[in-house]
Amino acid sequence: MADFVPALLASERTVAQLSREELARAASRYEPCLSAAHVGLYELGRRAPQLSTLTALARGLGVEVRALLVPVDTADLARLRVEAGIRQRDLARMLGLTQARWSRTERGLAAAEAPVLVRAAGALGRSYDVVAHSAAHTRRTALCGSLQSGHGCAK
Repeated sequence: MADFVPALLASERTVAQLSREELARAASRYEPCLSAAHVGLYELGRRAPQLSTLTALARGLGVEVRALLVPVDTADLARLRVEAGIRQRDLARMLGLTQARWSRTERGLAAAEAPVLVRAAGALGRSYDVVAHSAAHTRRTALCGSLQSGHGCAK
């Protein structure tokens, strides 16, 4: 996970007053075979957790996934999905789309229609406004990144 912050995991574990072993045990209900050694490697930044592991750690701590990620002002669609702890192929299936189609939407290469964004909002547990704003941000970022000169894009 590119946005994972090891120090936030250690901080949240300390706030929860859990040892690494206790967190591993709590998270193992959602992600089998998670050990205190794994938790230590994640906290030290020596390993980055997969989405399922990150979700299990957040649940074990009783926090949202976003509490373990780099804070952002405006999230893109992929970030909203990660914060919800949903894999791309699972969200695409929930939305009645192919993974390839949703992947293009997450990368801003294809615009998302309003009905898809409404379903996405429900699946992600977010308001339509947040998801629509994120979709616009994702699309704008992709379009600006594809322009050679950068003209017309807000910096």
